[in-house]
Amino acid sequence: MATESHLTPKALQYFTQLAQNLNYTQTAQNLGISQPALTQQIKKLEKQIGAALFYSVGKKLYLSEAGNVLLAAANQIDTIINTTADQIQQFSQPQRGHIALGVLSSAETAVFERFVAHYLSRHDDVTVALRLFNRRELWEGLENNAIDLAVMYLPDENIRNWHLYAAQSIIQDELRFIYPASQNLGATIAIKDVPANRWVGYPDGFYIAARLAEVFRDALRDEPDVVATMVVPEQIALLAARIGLYSALPNSFLAAHPDSRLAAASFIPRVSLDLSFVYRKEKIAIPRVHTFMAEWQQFLAEKSYADRLAADPE
Repeated sequence: MATESHLTPKALQYFTQLAQNLNYTQTAQNLGISQPALTQQIKKLEKQIGAALFYSVGKKLYLSEAGNVLLAAANQIDTIINTTADQIQQFSQPQRGHIALGVLSSAETAVFERFVAHYLSRHDDVTVALRLFNRRELWEGLENNAIDLAVMYLPDENIRNWHLYAAQSIIQDELRFIYPASQNLGATIAIKDVPANRWVGYPDGFYIAARLAEVFRDALRDEPDVVATMVVPEQIALLAARIGLYSALPNSFLAAHPDSRLAAASFIPRVSLDLSFVYRKEKIAIPRVHTFMAEWQQFLAEKSYADRLAADPE
């Protein structure tokens, strides 16, 4: 009688995520499942393989020897599948087809929207999907070959297999403190002096939320008291302006959406963000992706990203 195989793509995804994080709670949150469901899946894998994949010392989780072997194999399988898919795309209708563009939801999208319109006006044989994601969804899309090009902020400590990816910087951005303009707190503010109450911010797991938590932790400060969370910067800025809340947003967004009700200050020390395209290295060999990126560079050569941020819609 045939036995059910638990070496499914989903099971391997759960295993590799846990192998990277070595924390059941964090991994379950990242995957959007319950911890018992993750534990059960790992136990099924271990039963089929006939060996423990992890072991604990105190509260710390470690990969076993069998776990290390399976992780190496899972990474090889992922690389083979994605490389094969990319190679097929290179030779089947190379300048036609679809480009999936994923943008971090906390990034300003105006320039990308304008470029997509510009690109499509010149290429009627290509379709483009521009969608907003949180950083977990972006990395899953890149790993699963569902996203061709991702726009995200770096550095990102969640990146585990950088050797598979390439990055192309778009702009050196900055995370800035925003506050009601009536308070006149100045153009710079030390982390220790930042008001700690009545903030609006991003949900846990979003890049800006994690980066801000790191900034406060490094300054030995408790995280701000967040009274509301939103998933896109327009929502955050609007709520902050309407009822006088504090927040932190990228300077690129503030340049594109000035609001006289809000003022902005640079943190001391400055919080730098590198907005970049990130993609699997094989992707750039696909002609339509290569053309897309080449025309993006020409688009910025004609008018810089910063100038386009401040420009009226074209």
